[in-house]
Amino acid sequence: MKIALVQPARDRFDREKNIHTVARLLQQIRDVEIVCLPENWAGVVTFSEAELEQMLSLLGSYAQQGHYTLLTGSLIVQRRDHTIALGHVIGPDGTVLGYTEKIFPSNAVGERAFLKPGERLPVFTTGSARFGVAICVDLFYPELIRSLAHRGISVLFNPSNIPENRIALWRSLLCARAAENTIFVAFANNTKSFYPDDRPVSGHSMVVSPRGDVLLEADDAEGVFVVEIDLAQITEARKRWPYLADSLSLEKIEGDRVVRKNE
Repeated sequence: MKIALVQPARDRFDREKNIHTVARLLQQIRDVEIVCLPENWAGVVTFSEAELEQMLSLLGSYAQQGHYTLLTGSLIVQRRDHTIALGHVIGPDGTVLGYTEKIFPSNAVGERAFLKPGERLPVFTTGSARFGVAICVDLFYPELIRSLAHRGISVLFNPSNIPENRIALWRSLLCARAAENTIFVAFANNTKSFYPDDRPVSGHSMVVSPRGDVLLEADDAEGVFVVEIDLAQITEARKRWPYLADSLSLEKIEGDRVVRKNE
């Protein structure tokens, strides 16, 4: 299965420029099954629900044109009584299949002051695989990723906006989540941009195998990075590393005692 990670050069505040950049990149993509955009690729901007519908329609036209499933990364949306970060999934026919919410807004950059914590963490299906989406710092919560793995995902997508000085940490998290759940993990990041405190955001989008090996790590260039993944590697890894199956055997931990099911 081929996946494509879109790594756009992002202007923090110029939404129209960012939309033009992403449109140009999406129109180049052919012969892949899933395309993933990063978090907040449109900039530090808020979409009304009407504007979101227009954006999903535009993105849907590119998904239909390229005949791929498109993950919109994450956009900040103002609803009637709250603001929330949403990542939609659009099918190859341009239809919106559903959306993931950012479960834990980032405390470090002040998102909790204005973003409502999310509740939706669904699993999606393409022709080849089941996949889930964990937006940015939701990757820090192994319980979330394990719940998706227990529901049968083969690939986890992590659309993010991560500063350059945290890429080494992110690489470690990506490798850990991939290996402990024996799944592929794909991270899409912005580039040529800046964090709220002016730290540079410099790409390094990457894909990690179920064995925790980095299959691709981009540099800081804007572009579309395509990786072909072999889903059979999941079965091979699980024969050696039964971590996911072992976790299903646990009932609970009582004090200092691990209780297994059927004990």
